[in-house]
Amino acid sequence: MAAFRLRQARASDRQEAIQLYCCDELRARGLRAAEIEVPIAGAYRTKRWDVGMVIDSEPRLAISCKSIIANHGGTVPNRVDDMLGEAVNLHRRWPRAVIGYLFMMARVDESLASTRRRQHLRARGYPEDVILEEARESGGRWFARLGESVSQASGRESEADLPEMFEAVSCSLVGFEVSPLFPVEYHPSTPRPAEFFDILAETYTERFGRK
Repeated sequence: MAAFRLRQARASDRQEAIQLYCCDELRARGLRAAEIEVPIAGAYRTKRWDVGMVIDSEPRLAISCKSIIANHGGTVPNRVDDMLGEAVNLHRRWPRAVIGYLFMMARVDESLASTRRRQHLRARGYPEDVILEEARESGGRWFARLGESVSQASGRESEADLPEMFEAVSCSLVGFEVSPLFPVEYHPSTPRPAEFFDILAETYTERFGRK
């Protein structure tokens, strides 16, 4: 988490720490072919998945890692649309592929507009704890909306299921404003990360018969 946080928001390798974490978790469950930044040709375009496994030219597993640090209100709806498109693109060409969506959201919106609002409240004499509580409540509401939406696209059990669905989705809300502890909350409608990786590994084994 700290490695992710310390990198610039637009850095091309910002997700690398999360990607490597995913690979470690998959390998610990026997999926040793997991790699980062894997290009996979889907039905409509080639996408570079954050984590992937391609065996005998067949994409068998892929994970999309996404985060929202700023502009909660503008980004949450776009993330939902994006994830559905990612799944359809891959599953329409590779219906057996096992895919996961690992999502992380900052509890406090760090956009310029939200930062200025907090500065304005400080200038008016509002206590810091009141300002932070308002920001956290706003972030929590957007996180709840996101989790409720993406959880409906989770739980794909077979290649006959809808192509826009993921085999597993996990959503975490991170308190980056509490450095360096970074407390984490999990959406109740999605599995925690450990269970998320368990589901992917178990589904992979059931679908392909080996790891």
